Amino acid sequence: MVTVKELDRNELLFSLPNELRETLASRLEPLSLADGQVFQEVGTRNSHVIFPLSCIVSMDYVLKDSFSAEFLIVGSEGVIGLETLFEQKPGPIRMVALQGGTALRIEHEELRRRFHESQAIQRSVFQYTYSQIRLMAQTITCNCRHRLDQRMCRWILSVQDRSPSRVIKITHEMMSHFLGVRREAVTNTVGRLQRDGMVEYSRGYLTVVNRAMLENEACECYQAGIEVIATRRLNGQVPRRGCEKVTYETSCWNRQTPLERRR
Repeated sequence: MVTVKELDRNELLFSLPNELRETLASRLEPLSLADGQVFQEVGTRNSHVIFPLSCIVSMDYVLKDSFSAEFLIVGSEGVIGLETLFEQKPGPIRMVALQGGTALRIEHEELRRRFHESQAIQRSVFQYTYSQIRLMAQTITCNCRHRLDQRMCRWILSVQDRSPSRVIKITHEMMSHFLGVRREAVTNTVGRLQRDGMVEYSRGYLTVVNRAMLENEACECYQAGIEVIATRRLNGQVPRRGCEKVTYETSCWNRQTPLERRR
């Protein structure tokens, strides 16, 4: 049984009116995903729409020659499977649990019915979809323009923003798939970040050591992504424990913006 309080942990569900949240709580089911679990393969469609709580999902576009690259990361700020609301056929997209954890799911027919009945759901879905389009456009431009070390810093920060931990369970091979580059390039870049004191990497675990340095090294797309999402509280719109206000400044953005960072 899902409680209304659990819906607070997903930003999109949190934004809905209380009466609607109570209705959805009775229709939602808990879901657990393991680290690295592929829960949607190319050409298939899930029977449910998924709202991440503590898990982080990588959405990868796969070409015919099996080359793949990540185009979106989704955590507790978002939702997965909205294409079913628009009655679209499944595309060449693979969905992987970059970080295992919990989620809530609802049958897509049930959500589609609620979507057509509720302007509040329509508004939230349309706003979220527009923000995802902007993030995808940012990712495409970033991949064409910026250096790998800048992109990797952005990626590490984006993953950590959606996680309560400084540690990311990730192999160089997985990171090469997500970033769309050769494994050797990932190994060399992670090595440089480690020598510079930004991260530590050992046996499939990447630890953020100096977040401020990562923020300064990341390209402008990291800050642009924050502005699109419009919040750093990606684990819900309730204050996090262990968070403090800090200032943010990069060499690309000559201004300061108050953000939250874990102690």
